[in-house]
Amino acid sequence: MQPSLDNDRPIFLQIKQAIENDILTGLLAANDQIPSNSQLVSFFGVNPVTVHRGVSLLLEEGLVYKKRGLGMFVSPEAPELLRRKRQKDFEQGLVAPLIHQAFLLGISREDLHAAIDRNWKENQ
Repeated sequence: MQPSLDNDRPIFLQIKQAIENDILTGLLAANDQIPSNSQLVSFFGVNPVTVHRGVSLLLEEGLVYKKRGLGMFVSPEAPELLRRKRQKDFEQGLVAPLIHQAFLLGISREDLHAAIDRNWKENQ
């Protein structure tokens, strides 16, 4: 988990995303306990209400579940739910606008694929 927060987005969403990232990368596996609210407050140096809002969203989305008296745990479905959600967001937020821009510039499908392949290789 990254302790740094930015000013571009609400802090509770950044905390939620940090936990989601740990789930996606396998740092937190299915049925693992997530850090407690007090641990997150200490780690991020934020208000307990802010942490509670972020963790509550994870609970509402079915990414974590609560064990009374023990804390919050990663739901077995969480990795797949997150992958599907992030892939959809990726396609809508990046791929669709990329294709739209390619159409505007007259870039062919083949040339777009070639540009993606070049950039893919450069980033490996």
